[in-house]
Amino acid sequence: MPARAQSSAARTTMNETDIFFSTNPAEPWSFYPLGSAALALVAAGLIGLTLWTYLGHPQASRRRVALVLALRLVALVVALLTALRPSVGIQEDPKLPSTLLIGIDMSESMTVPDELNNQTRIAAVRKTLDRCSGVLDELRTEQNVNVVMYGFGPADFNEAVHKYDPAAPPKFNKSDYGIYLNKTFERWQGERFVRGHLIIGDGQDNGTGPRPEAEAARWRQAGRQVHTFAVGQPTTDSDAKDVAVKSVSVVSGNPDGSVFIKTDFTLRVVLDARGFDGATVPVEASFDTGDGYKRELVQPTKLISGKEVVVELKLKAPDRPGEIKIKVEVPPASVPGDVAPSNNTIETYLTVTKEGVRVLLVNRLTYEHAFIRNALAADPRIDLYVVTRQTDEPATPQEQEDFDFDNRAYDVIILGNVSARQLQAIDPALPAKIRDQVMKKGVGLLMTGGHATFRGTQGIADAGGWRGVKEITDILPVDLDKTPPVPDTVFTDAGARFQFLPTFQSLNPAGGTQDYLVRLADKPDATAELWNRLNARQSRSRFTGLNRIGTPKSTATLFAVASPETGDHPLPLKPGEERQYAPVLVGHQPGGTGSNGRVLVLAAQDTFLWRRLGLPETNDGIQIHARFWRQMVRWLAHQEDEEGAAFAKPELRRLPLGGKNTIRVGLRQSGGAAAHDPKFDVKVIAPGESEEAARPRTVVPDPDGGFKLTYDPTAAGEYVVKVTATGKDGTGKDVKGEASARFLAYPEASDEMLRKAANPETLKRIATAGGGQFYRLEDLPTFLKDLKAQPLEAVKPRPRYIPDWRRDHSKGFLPGWLVVFVTLLGTEWALRRLWGMV
Repeated sequence: MPARAQSSAARTTMNETDIFFSTNPAEPWSFYPLGSAALALVAAGLIGLTLWTYLGHPQASRRRVALVLALRLVALVVALLTALRPSVGIQEDPKLPSTLLIGIDMSESMTVPDELNNQTRIAAVRKTLDRCSGVLDELRTEQNVNVVMYGFGPADFNEAVHKYDPAAPPKFNKSDYGIYLNKTFERWQGERFVRGHLIIGDGQDNGTGPRPEAEAARWRQAGRQVHTFAVGQPTTDSDAKDVAVKSVSVVSGNPDGSVFIKTDFTLRVVLDARGFDGATVPVEASFDTGDGYKRELVQPTKLISGKEVVVELKLKAPDRPGEIKIKVEVPPASVPGDVAPSNNTIETYLTVTKEGVRVLLVNRLTYEHAFIRNALAADPRIDLYVVTRQTDEPATPQEQEDFDFDNRAYDVIILGNVSARQLQAIDPALPAKIRDQVMKKGVGLLMTGGHATFRGTQGIADAGGWRGVKEITDILPVDLDKTPPVPDTVFTDAGARFQFLPTFQSLNPAGGTQDYLVRLADKPDATAELWNRLNARQSRSRFTGLNRIGTPKSTATLFAVASPETGDHPLPLKPGEERQYAPVLVGHQPGGTGSNGRVLVLAAQDTFLWRRLGLPETNDGIQIHARFWRQMVRWLAHQEDEEGAAFAKPELRRLPLGGKNTIRVGLRQSGGAAAHDPKFDVKVIAPGESEEAARPRTVVPDPDGGFKLTYDPTAAGEYVVKVTATGKDGTGKDVKGEASARFLAYPEASDEMLRKAANPETLKRIATAGGGQFYRLEDLPTFLKDLKAQPLEAVKPRPRYIPDWRRDHSKGFLPGWLVVFVTLLGTEWALRRLWGMV
C-alpha cells in the first residue's frame, strides 16, 4: 500500500496529543509527483463534461439543470474523495501509569537529633520530602506516576496499613528492613511498571525477619532497582545503659519443658547488658505461691557490655503440680542509671506435674521383682527407680542418692521382699524418713510379700521382717502382731495355690460398683469373670506364696482375701464371707486426711504367675498382671481418677505481642495411649475476657502427630487455654478429659535507643543487592528530578484516523459512504427520467 502523506502545515499539538491532516490516494493517483495533478485534471474534465451535457438539453430549465447538476457534482466529489481518501489523524501520546515506592524508617531511632542544626532525623526527612513535593506532584500529573509512601519498622509490617503519615511520630521499637522489603515485594511483584523503590532511614536494622540484602536481591531479580538514602550520623555516641533479661527456658527436666514436683531442674537465663561492663548484679528467681512471689535463689552474675551473658539457675520445683508462675529479675536498684528498668524482669510459666508417677521399688532379685519392673516400666506415665537389696551391707553411693527423698521426690515407695535391717544398713533413720514421706509429703507406700518382709521367717538370717519397727508398723493398715483366724497350714503348705478373691465390698455387682484396685473391666460382672478365670484351678495361674500380715486395723479396708481351696470359689463373695480367709490386699490412709499418703499391703509373693493365663493363645494374664500393679501405683499416688487425661501445651510460655504461639492439645486413654477419634472444644481466654465471651478455636492435625492450634496474642497479659475433650479408648469406651494451661504475652522491649549511631553500611548493602545506588538524604531532590527526566519508556500506539478508509478499521464508514454515493446517483437519474432529460 502506498505510504500515507501527512500535511505538516496542518499539524498542531494539544495536551500531549498531535492532530494532523492525512491523505492516502489510491493508485494511480498516488504516484508522485504526477498522480495528484492527473487526478485534478480528470476532476476538472468531468466537471466540464457534466456542465456541457445538461446545459444543452431542450427540457432543461435553469432550475432543473441546477438541481441535477448539483447532485451530479456532489457524487463526483464523493468519488474523488474515495480516490484521495483524506483523513484527520490524531496521534495520542498517553503516559502509562507507573508506581514509585518510598519507604521511610519510622522507628524510635529516627528521633535522634544528629542532623543539620541539631534537628532530628525524622525532621530532616520531612523537610526534604517537603522540598520534593513539587517534583513528586509533577510525576503524578505529567507522567501518571502513583507515588506510594510507607512508614516501616515493626516485624508485623502490613503494606495495607502502615502508610507514611507526615504527622505521625516515629514510635516503632524495631527497624526491620528485611520484613519491609519482603512484604512490599509480595504486594508489588506483579506490578508491570515500577519506576523504583526508595528507602529512607538510618540503617539501624535490628529486625528478626529475613536478611534485607536477600530481600533486596529479589527486587533486582524482578527488574526493579532499590535505592537507599541515608540519614543520621554513624559517629553519634550512645551513653545509654541497660540490663535486659532476654529469655528464660528450662534446660533440664522433661522433653516438653515440664518438671516433676520437688525435683531439681535448671533454668537458663539470658541477659543483655550495655554500659555495665564488669558489674556484678544479682539474678533473682521467685515462684508465685498464690500469696505473692517467694524468692528461691539469688545468684551473683558478672556482666559483659554488648554481649549476652548466660546464667544457669539450679532450682527445685515446687511441691504442688500445676502451672506455676516463675519470675526472674535483676533488681533495678542494683543497676543505677538503667534506661529501661521494665525489661529487667521476665515472668513465665513452669509446668510442674505429677504425671509420670515417680516410683521407688526396693526389692531383691526374684521373678516377682523382674515382672513387677516390666509391668511398671512399660507405662509411659511411671518413672521407675529401682534399688536391688540382697544383703544388709552398707549403702552404695547410688543407693544413698536413691534414698535422698528431698531431691528424688517420689510419689510411691514399694518395699518388696526386704527386711527392716537391710534398709537400716543404708540409713538407720530410713524407716522414720519413710514414715515422714507418707505422713507429711503424701507419698504412697506399698509393702509386698516375701520371706523377709512383714513378720519375717524364723531361721533365716536376713528375714527378720518389720515387727518392732514402730515408724513403719504404725502406718501399716494391718497389725503384724495379730494373726487372722485361719490355720497356720494355710501359710506353711508348700504346695498350696491361692485364689485371689476381691471382697464383697470391693466387688459388688448388685450395687454396680467395684473398687479401683480390683477393677479388671468396666463392669463388675466382667471383672468377676476375669478373676474367676485367673483363679480357676486348671489355669495354673494361681499364686503360690502367702504371707502372714496380721489383721486389718479398724481404719483399714479389706480389698481382697486369699483362698487355698483346691476347688474353684466363684465370685462374687457373699457379704461377710471374707472373714474365713486370710487377708491378701489391705489399705488405708493413716490419719484419715487428704494430705497424708495411702498405704497398701499385698501378702501375695508371686503374682507373676497370673501371667500364665491364656498363654500361648492370648496374653490375657499378662494384661491383668500389668493392670493390677499399675492401678495399685496410681491409687497410692492419688491418681486413680486420671485414667483419661486431656492436655494443653503451649509451645511458648512467654512470647512478644505480634508473635504466634502453637498450642498442642490431646486426649489420653488409660495407660497413656492417645484416645481414638478425639473431639476438642478449645478456648483461649485473653486478658480481661470472660470464658463465655471467648470464641471456640479450630484445632487441626499436627504433622508431627497429635493436634494443635495457633494463636496470635493482641494484648499484653496472661492468656488461659481451656480444653474439653472426648474420644474413645481401644474397646470403644468413652474417654473424657479437661485441661487448662497459661501463657504470657508481653510488649517487646525496645533497644532502638541503645544504639543511637546511624548505620549507613546496612543501606549500602541493601542498595548493592537491590541493583540501585546509595545516596545521602540531601541527594533525594536531585534524584527525583533525574527520574522525572527519564520517563518510563513505552511503545506509542498507532494514530487514529477520522474517517478510517481501511476495510478492517472502518467500523461501518465504507458501507455508509457507498450508500451515500449510490443515493446521490440514483436521485440524479430519477429526476432526469421524471423531467424527460434522459
